[in-house]
Amino acid sequence: MIHLAALWVLVHVVGRAPARVLFALAALGGTAAWHLSPRLQRVTRDHMRHVLGVDADPRDVDAAARACVRSAAYYYVDFARYPHLSPEAVLAQVESSEGMDVLIEAARRGEGVVLVAAHVGAPEMIGQAFVPVGLDMALIVEPLQPPALHRFVDGLRARHGMTFLGADLAGLRAARAHLARGGVLGALVDRDVLGTGAPYVFFGEAAAMPTGAIDLARRTGATVVAARVLRGSHPGRYRITVEALPLPPATGDAAADLDAAMRTEIAWLERTIASAPGQWFALQPVWAGLAGDRPRGRRRSPARRDVEG
Repeated sequence: MIHLAALWVLVHVVGRAPARVLFALAALGGTAAWHLSPRLQRVTRDHMRHVLGVDADPRDVDAAARACVRSAAYYYVDFARYPHLSPEAVLAQVESSEGMDVLIEAARRGEGVVLVAAHVGAPEMIGQAFVPVGLDMALIVEPLQPPALHRFVDGLRARHGMTFLGADLAGLRAARAHLARGGVLGALVDRDVLGTGAPYVFFGEAAAMPTGAIDLARRTGATVVAARVLRGSHPGRYRITVEALPLPPATGDAAADLDAAMRTEIAWLERTIASAPGQWFALQPVWAGLAGDRPRGRRRSPARRDVEG
């Protein structure tokens, strides 16, 4: 119950502070957490070595790794602020958008849309931003323990009209029904949070990757759309990019079709994360030795100004 109490205070007390104060504190707290936690240093350095390449300057790796933890702190600021903002106020924080019509038009066809995203920037902003335009949005989320914590978090997230489905058997059935009604189903696809993923090459090394969203799209015929929300020029400002993610034509071989579709999704994930490495706030290990000691391909390290996203 300690986590529940902490989140209650975060939302109902801290979340009412001015945004500039909250983001400034989050930047300090995230940086301090990275310096004080050997585990965070180990995980984020490993992630950034994969993203930036094996020949990346260690200073670039550390700068991006620290930025990853700050991005996680910013995520909690967003979570604390959203319940106090109207949908219109949330949308007003979007400083630029590209391709939003892609999702709107796909949803209007009524065939169901699977919307994939990653733990980059402010992913929950995707759903919040599209609620005012009338889309029937549902997001698959990781079950939280204890159940009281899960109900509290989902209750806050759902205030603006979104539906949240657990990443379990009941949630899967509800997700299929939602797509069958022509709804938009969102999922974060860069981490295997349930431990049921399959190994795919991701930034040059095999990692367990979740296949559920793409499998649902293949089975239901839903359109796949990819979205990212990067943090903008000022705290609390966002840049949305949405694009269609056409899957390779189905061949009738379910396993081969899933593999081909997953490779398409993973290529998009790699482009998205590489565009803003320091905004990838996955703080649990992604690679776990599935590829053994197989050498990874070398990639050019981006310019230093880009590593923090």
